[in-house]
Amino acid sequence: MRHALWDALRRKAGSAETGKPDDAMPPADPPKAFYLVGEPGYPNFGDELIAGEWLKFLAARYPSVPVVLDCARPGPAAVILRDKHPHVTFTDTLRRLATENPFPYDGPIDDISGFVSAALHDDGVAPNYACGIRLLHRGVQAVHMIGGGYMRGDWTSNLSRLSIGPWAREQGIPAVGTGIGLMPISGESLRYAQRCVAAFQSFTVRDVATYNALRADDNAAAVTGLAPDDCFVNGLEGCYMPAEGLPDTMLCIQSDFVSDQSALYARVEQALEHWDIEKDSSIGIVECNPRIDAPIFQYLQNHGYTGLRFFPTVELLERGFPARAGQRWISTRYHPHILAAAAGCAGSYISVSPDYYDVKHEAVLRMGSHWTRIAMNAEIPAAGGGFTDPGIVQRYREDIRRSVDGIYPVPDRVAS
Repeated sequence: MRHALWDALRRKAGSAETGKPDDAMPPADPPKAFYLVGEPGYPNFGDELIAGEWLKFLAARYPSVPVVLDCARPGPAAVILRDKHPHVTFTDTLRRLATENPFPYDGPIDDISGFVSAALHDDGVAPNYACGIRLLHRGVQAVHMIGGGYMRGDWTSNLSRLSIGPWAREQGIPAVGTGIGLMPISGESLRYAQRCVAAFQSFTVRDVATYNALRADDNAAAVTGLAPDDCFVNGLEGCYMPAEGLPDTMLCIQSDFVSDQSALYARVEQALEHWDIEKDSSIGIVECNPRIDAPIFQYLQNHGYTGLRFFPTVELLERGFPARAGQRWISTRYHPHILAAAAGCAGSYISVSPDYYDVKHEAVLRMGSHWTRIAMNAEIPAAGGGFTDPGIVQRYREDIRRSVDGIYPVPDRVAS
């Protein structure tokens, strides 16, 4: 996997300066890889979306440079994202170090992160993963912790992956983070995150709560910025399925993070009634996380709804997200809120976790959504509007790309 531009320059120099044939030039060293850390593979549509958009970006900007994507489930991720980049490898080195250690799963952050850091410095600490650790030492030109909400204060095994920031700085490898959400986080987990973030070249976050928490530390504040979600890196181009035939009413209602599923589903039904949605209307049920987002379908079917259409996760992954202008949405999930609102859809969101999902949905409101919030014990509001600024998605695209120029300079800057 040689860098095509570099090979071409070497061949040109050989022909012009020495008169030797092109094939007499010594082969160029293959380029080192871009090392991404993320969370595709479960699958959970938002994580696949973010990872896929970054792979598309890198395939377009550096088609010959290899990419390594470190995630918890590299096998499924490799199949889901197989067409996004011509030279991508999937691994779970950091994830394994975070979970296969002497400490309890999601135990004290300092214990787990101490092990991860020790293993990164000495592969003998975790010899089963020595090859992955040596790849980091020998074959990586930059580290990029891509966006998502896969790290938070009580998920210390996940959070410990931030240790790659200080390690990379010690190795002289540039590292950035983009579009991260860390809430809820406090105490030792927050202090650990602040220390790690300070070692990154830059570190952008997608919500105000994470931004404020990190900036309470002067060193972390120096590199922390508030940014849109990483899904906008390519301007959402190619992210939607064809609009023809999509229902006017759409739901994405999860069953995890919920203490009383039946109460949540009843609230959705009340909202449909308040919005005068007839039981024989065409209603789309969107599944972003297999099985977890499906039970609302059976609930509504049992309550007399006859026009239901199910959009399984695999259909979203293969065909895109089923949003178009003119729809009304109810979503508990974050990325459906983003994508539907960005497509101009009206809607409302229901938060299933105030310290986690409220933060997410408030971030979408900051990005440009005007959706309303449906509380469990309050009057049901009318649906709010989607994004109204026609140029905001493209501005987000440029903002995100500028934030990573330090590790992904545009090609003309490379050539010059």
